[in-house]
Amino acid sequence: MGERRWNKPIASLLATTVLAAQMLGGVFNVPVLAAGKAEASPVINPGTINLRLMSTTDVHTNVYGWDYFKGAASATVGLDRTSTLVKAARNDAEGKYNLLLDNGDLIQGTPLGTYMAQVSDFRTSEDQIHPIIAAMNLMGYDAATFGNHEFNYGLDYLDRTVKGNVSSATYKESTGAKFPYVNANIYNVSDNDNTFEPYKIIDKEVKDSNGNTVTIKVGLLGLVTPQIMEWDKVNLEKKVIAKDIVETAKKFVPEMKTAGADVIVAMTHSGFDAAAAEGTGAENVINLLSKVPGIDAITFSHTHKVFPTNGDDSKLDASFKDPSTKLPYNNDVAKVDNLNGHINGTPAVQAGYGGGYLGLIDLKIAQNSSGKWAVDKAASKASTRSIAGAAVDTAIDDLAGAAHQATIKYVNQPLGVTSAPMNSYFAMVQDDPTVQLVTYAQQQYVSNLIHTNENLAGYRNLPILSVGAPFKAGRNGPEEYTDIKKGDLTIASASDLYLYDNTLKAIVVKGSTVKEWVEMSAGAFNRIKPSISTPQSLLNSAFAVYNFDVIDGIQYTLDVTRNAKYKPDGSINDKSSSRVTSITYGDKPLVMDQDFVVVTNNYRASGGGNFPGVKEAKMIIDSQMENRQVLMDYIKEAGTVDPTADNNWSIDPIQGNVTVTFPSSPRAAAVAPANITATGTIDVRGFEIYNLDLKKAPPTPTGDVEVHLLGINDFHGQLDTTSVVNGEAVGTAATLAAYLKEARAKYEHSLLFHNGDSVGASAPVSSLERDKPTMEWMNLMKFDVGTLGNHEFDQGVEAMKAQIYGGKDPKNEKVVHNGADFDYINANAVDSTTGKPIITPYVVKEVGGVKIGFIGVVTKATPSKVSPAGTAGVKFLSAEEEVAAIEKYAAELNAQGVKTIVVLAHDPATTKVDPVTKKNVSTGEAVDLANALPANSPVDVIVAGDNHGYANDTVNGKLIVQAYSYGTAFEDIKLVIDGATGTVKSKTATVTNTVQSKITPDAETKALVDYYLSRHPELTKPVGTTDGTITRTDAYTKESALGNLIADAMRSADFKDDSTRPADFAFMNPGGIRADLPKGNVAFGDLAKIQPFGNTLVKLTLTGQQIKTLLQQQWAVKADGTADTKTLQISGLKYTANMYLPVAERVANLTKADGTPIEMSKSYTAVVNNFMAAGGDNYKVLTEASASLAGPIDLDVFYEYIRDTFKGGAITAAIEGRITNVEKDPGTVNPNPGNPGPATTATPKPTASPSATPSPAATPAATAAPTPSPAVPVVAFKDLGKVAWAADAINALAAKGIIKGMDGTNFAPMKSVTRAEFVTMLVRSLDLSNSASPAKFSDVKQGVWYSDTIAAAVNAGLVKGSGNGKFEPGREITREEMAIMIANALKSQLQPVDAATLNKFTDKAKIAPYAQQAVAQLTQIGIVNGVDAKQFAPKSMANRAQAAVIIFRMLENKAS
Repeated sequence: MGERRWNKPIASLLATTVLAAQMLGGVFNVPVLAAGKAEASPVINPGTINLRLMSTTDVHTNVYGWDYFKGAASATVGLDRTSTLVKAARNDAEGKYNLLLDNGDLIQGTPLGTYMAQVSDFRTSEDQIHPIIAAMNLMGYDAATFGNHEFNYGLDYLDRTVKGNVSSATYKESTGAKFPYVNANIYNVSDNDNTFEPYKIIDKEVKDSNGNTVTIKVGLLGLVTPQIMEWDKVNLEKKVIAKDIVETAKKFVPEMKTAGADVIVAMTHSGFDAAAAEGTGAENVINLLSKVPGIDAITFSHTHKVFPTNGDDSKLDASFKDPSTKLPYNNDVAKVDNLNGHINGTPAVQAGYGGGYLGLIDLKIAQNSSGKWAVDKAASKASTRSIAGAAVDTAIDDLAGAAHQATIKYVNQPLGVTSAPMNSYFAMVQDDPTVQLVTYAQQQYVSNLIHTNENLAGYRNLPILSVGAPFKAGRNGPEEYTDIKKGDLTIASASDLYLYDNTLKAIVVKGSTVKEWVEMSAGAFNRIKPSISTPQSLLNSAFAVYNFDVIDGIQYTLDVTRNAKYKPDGSINDKSSSRVTSITYGDKPLVMDQDFVVVTNNYRASGGGNFPGVKEAKMIIDSQMENRQVLMDYIKEAGTVDPTADNNWSIDPIQGNVTVTFPSSPRAAAVAPANITATGTIDVRGFEIYNLDLKKAPPTPTGDVEVHLLGINDFHGQLDTTSVVNGEAVGTAATLAAYLKEARAKYEHSLLFHNGDSVGASAPVSSLERDKPTMEWMNLMKFDVGTLGNHEFDQGVEAMKAQIYGGKDPKNEKVVHNGADFDYINANAVDSTTGKPIITPYVVKEVGGVKIGFIGVVTKATPSKVSPAGTAGVKFLSAEEEVAAIEKYAAELNAQGVKTIVVLAHDPATTKVDPVTKKNVSTGEAVDLANALPANSPVDVIVAGDNHGYANDTVNGKLIVQAYSYGTAFEDIKLVIDGATGTVKSKTATVTNTVQSKITPDAETKALVDYYLSRHPELTKPVGTTDGTITRTDAYTKESALGNLIADAMRSADFKDDSTRPADFAFMNPGGIRADLPKGNVAFGDLAKIQPFGNTLVKLTLTGQQIKTLLQQQWAVKADGTADTKTLQISGLKYTANMYLPVAERVANLTKADGTPIEMSKSYTAVVNNFMAAGGDNYKVLTEASASLAGPIDLDVFYEYIRDTFKGGAITAAIEGRITNVEKDPGTVNPNPGNPGPATTATPKPTASPSATPSPAATPAATAAPTPSPAVPVVAFKDLGKVAWAADAINALAAKGIIKGMDGTNFAPMKSVTRAEFVTMLVRSLDLSNSASPAKFSDVKQGVWYSDTIAAAVNAGLVKGSGNGKFEPGREITREEMAIMIANALKSQLQPVDAATLNKFTDKAKIAPYAQQAVAQLTQIGIVNGVDAKQFAPKSMANRAQAAVIIFRMLENKAS
């Protein structure tokens, strides 16, 4: 929009005092302010009152919405628009009764302020009124207080502005403010009295909600930051002093109450800083002030922020947010309510800058129990309104028109010419000519002064350095940048380059102070983490742009990957750190003891910004010459300036694939240099986000590049845990670190990764600190990338993100995480609402000039392994969706030129060596993933985890590796990558055990662990001893001694519920028992390793039927059909589990410990942990409890129980018969031949990838041998006691030579059966011979023991290969594969069966289509049945006992 003309008739009113007094007196809408103590009449039936406070602040002479530097209208500032908001706010229903207040910094800040103070004759004029005061008179302000900038031009000028021409013999009231100014913390030096009126009590006549007319006494207290004594020392020294804001408030608030104030408003020119300390004269004290008793509301200012942002936290400045949560403060230090505008419960408002916002506080006032009017703070609310879209109040512009036009004329006076355009868009990230022009002018001025002034002759041999800062670098929004076109330079240009009315100073400091000066400025940058590839913001939003000092005359470089030495307030952040990597003078290292003259301004020299060593420095030039005037004189003398930067400072390139961002104006995109690119993203404040290229260019490979990926998985925070492998001590973080550092030192190119479960179920030295020690250790080790495991979800997504990204731990607010210095990735855990990954799905790492992409996934079983609360809001992709996601992200990586791809899959995998073929056989979820991915997938490597096992195999072209757990080993994946194409030419891996005796522990790691151990001396204090028999052995399938001990402890827990007896029962999930009690002394740390999760115990009320259902839910089935048994460890009850029966019928003899039957309809109390109570581990019935009471922490209860029960002596626990497992039906001699017995009584094994034989071939079925009759075996096997149900079949087949034992006396019935073994049994049972050519499979060598039997089976049509020309003889056979082979053997006797026969199996869909007819046929004739009444478990692996029974029953059917 164009500039509006000012109204000449009204402008002329400002020209003469008499005319102004006569005419403007009737225009000003000023409420009558009475400070007397009028007595209020008693109010009958009092109602409530709404009093609206309206606040402006830091207007900085922005009467017009005009940018004097650009010569154009501005829509973001201007009291002329604020006036429109004020009128609207007064017209609101809640705004009928109001007060309009200003919070200071009025008279300085734009060229209009400079013109009025230093160019115009306003100071001496008899009849002029300052245009900002005239505007405020017209708007009807009720009161104002002073800001720090009110003192920039001296006390006399301030008096002239506020009071009018009081020094004139013909004083005219119309030349000053028609509202009072208040300030309580500035005192006269002469008499120690208040320099200004400290407070004002206004009688405000209002009507309450019941129509009663009442008078409310509103007390207004004025306060200003005491740093005015430093910043305007020359104007204030020996005249006044400024005292601490909070101490002053505590003095005057009671006095105001005594004087009758019903409401007290603290009008405070100070900002919010949660770290401000009481009694220190701090600059920004609103957090402290809000806690002063008696203050009902606060209007505040100074920092140009907006508060509240009406509930939109994304727009709230970072100073109001807790760095540890990135949310508004809500702790013991500060409580910030951004929705209601409260700070520590006190309504408060900050109205930004330049009139851009109007602050509102709607106070709710009612009579209290004493009949006094009082503010209801909780019901009161603060808010802010932006002038965006508001119309201009032309009456305001008319008042200021003459001064506005005069200012425009003044600033357009030419000074010189610039040979090139210049701007400050990038002045915060690289050397900039807008700063350098100022520093050159300052340096020249001081040099001339020193060489011409004899009083300064002693400094002529000292080097002169000059300091400048980018004053206009977005502090007040994306429009506030210097932008000067090529051509004329005017006074407006000089003001654009030097915004403030500072005066020039010169000090002498040592080189050491110069270096610390640079270190302080370097605090403007956030730390950039080299191993994080996701965008990182460079600029610290808490660091004021005017404190980013650039020192010209020296050369220096900064490393922003290091911690800042200083915080933005000048206090120490990291004493040991230094970001200054080089600093020179005259191309030589800076001499720390050398003297330098440094040119700066009065703000910095007086201590502004708290730069180390500056305030105390010797001042040799205490000039009243303005820095801006120095600049203007320099331009005039030069005539033409060449605005180029000499790049005397820079940020060091960063080794790593980093993306560094910073905000600037959207207009900057048009002039961005080659190293800066616009992202196209606009943030909530209107800034565009730019990328700054700081990546150190990697060398271009000239040949193949060998890269070693060093990794660990399932570390589980075992920082101080020693394990034993093959009789050797292995593990501990210090040992692991030594191995990893040794490997990294050995290889030219390496990356370090972890594959999930690095935290969770941790050793107590880590878990007691919420795993912060483990995260610190991984940062110490400089990990490059990591993925999520299921245990990262243990405490919920919020806690997980606090560990990864830094912040306060939501479970223990005393712990503040620093965040990971490396990327975390995951692609298959997505937000359940948006469907987007909850963290970055993949990253790219560059090493040796080649790029490697990493994609992360976590086991799909995570929801069943973690409390539902831990995965709330998260969806885990199905197997098919996971494959699609990996392929999608792999394609994106390929499109980015990344041809080497690694999947960090926290999925189980196990590699075993076939004892016959000596070849690898690998199984597990990671293997399934490898097979599910296309053979030509760009994925090269899949790293496995979760099951704490060993894997090292190539499956479907993908290398699969896993290195056990707990830091007992690490993997070294060697990739040879084509330097030209980026593709993998070869890939191999080794897994190395971390044997302690073969290496010296890493000293850095040991020191870290020792530090955290020292914080917890309780970890080493003994609580008792054991004989080593209290273990968790078989806890997943049976009663265990340790399980009994833990359950007993749980049942004893005190829930503080007035109960005089323990709970009836306790249940402990076996997965929560993470270690055994050691033999010998037992310390608290040992107990913490057993129960490391810190779960809360919960007392539930359950019926007997629900308890029975709970026990049934122990026996689950995995998604792939295999058994998933998690036997609960119990206390207070006992039962029998008839394992041969379906789950629904399995629980019998359910009684209390004393034998009293548990009644199904009766209610009982049971103690579980919160993981179980939420339905974790499939114990879903617990979520249906009729009552729930949270109690103590499980570890605390366990410790107290051990301590109090055993009193430091021998700890005892045993298997007592609480759980009786019956494997065989005692009433049946010959068990149901269709049910070969339970698959296993041990912890379930990973499922092999299904690759069953395809549909039966047309080859005729083989002719069976004569039906064998059971006979006494030649050898009596001694190990059939646990498989009595299979003994007859085993003995019968052994007698015929169909099957054989493992040695002379053992059959090994529970050993799994491979495909080759089962085929051999089957061929022998059918007495087949092979007269045809041998079968041609790439993995079946001729001459091995099974080659002939496989050939016979293939030629007889019993079996085919597994695909791709392979037979997989060493892979364990599944139940559905056995069914197909048996059906082929009985082909001539079987009739087609309706597939509906299989409907009774809930896992029918998991039976391969080509196997369904075979399973249906054999089920119908009784050869096979399900593992229970509902599940067939087609993918479960068979053991030797099962194989014997099914072959025996097949022969019986053939004979019949």
